Amino acid sequence: MNKIYFDEAGNTGQDMLNKDQKVFVLASVNYDATAQNEIKSLFNVDGEIHFKQLKNSGNGRRKILNFLNSPWIKEDHIILYYANKEFATCGQIVNLLIETVFHHNGYDLYLHGRHIAYTNWIFYFGNFYWNKHLFNIFLEAFVAMIRNKDTLSINNFYTITKELYNQIDEKEILEPVLKSKNHIDEVLSAVDQFSIDVTFSTFLVLCDKWAKQIGNTIDVRFDQSKQIEHYNRYIEKTLELIPKTEKTIEIGYDNRTMSFPHQISSVELVNSQDEMGVQCADLIASSLAFAYNNEEGRMEKFSKQIKESKLFQLSNAQSLWPTDDVSPEALGMEKGEGVNPLDFLVRNFPQAFKD
Repeated sequence: MNKIYFDEAGNTGQDMLNKDQKVFVLASVNYDATAQNEIKSLFNVDGEIHFKQLKNSGNGRRKILNFLNSPWIKEDHIILYYANKEFATCGQIVNLLIETVFHHNGYDLYLHGRHIAYTNWIFYFGNFYWNKHLFNIFLEAFVAMIRNKDTLSINNFYTITKELYNQIDEKEILEPVLKSKNHIDEVLSAVDQFSIDVTFSTFLVLCDKWAKQIGNTIDVRFDQSKQIEHYNRYIEKTLELIPKTEKTIEIGYDNRTMSFPHQISSVELVNSQDEMGVQCADLIASSLAFAYNNEEGRMEKFSKQIKESKLFQLSNAQSLWPTDDVSPEALGMEKGEGVNPLDFLVRNFPQAFKD
């Protein structure tokens, strides 16, 4: 079966620092028609099966937990990606600003997972050592600059960065951020309204995982998504520009590689009411996001029960999450083998970057 169903939860677009939705989840499933019918029978409800409605009653919550502990929750059927959005924002500062500065100095920040280490440094120092209030303003100013791309927001971001820089001892961490002002026009010319949104990047990772798992190209069914609708033209253009070859190429470093060209045969945006597969993906994505975003309050017990379910035991879950061990060995990137994906694409397919 090569039809993969997707749905997301905790998506606030470029509002990456939303206080109520701190974790984003993208879930993907490959349940066939028989499996979908059996899962539907677990709920015994008329119409669409939707986490948002079910969680509001004790009976509904029991049905959700019954599904999350059923035999259908296993790696053969599910691959999911969850992301701490504040951490992801730190990662975008690294990818868009710091990496640009290092690239202009001939330094590959992605080799040995240096970009991951840098993201963790910013996150941990910002949360536990620096002025937390000012660090929050720094992150908010970055998001505003990426969204607005105007002189006022640019000047505001670098003013706040300078203020934070002057207060800290670890100045070498923020120094490249300050230097990125020399390249900010270059950076902002390449971003659009979805650039710091994590939907598309996590989507590509999951598609790559599925293609490798089933050994074939995949057909995507995704609940209505502005982000995927926007980026679908890039998916289609890649297929147009790149001739079919007998084998794919792995780009990236060490254990963090992806197949090129992508192995997506088609993308169809669907209404979840008409697709039980998407409803299954919603149940999984929404459960995971709910557990992380409701760790306190009246739903704390339900959140804990979700965390104790089989869903949290899946060994193939992908994550964008802080870690306290950023050594190349811990990241699985100690060999430094592979090819920088951005350099590869620009060098081999410059026509893809003209639009």
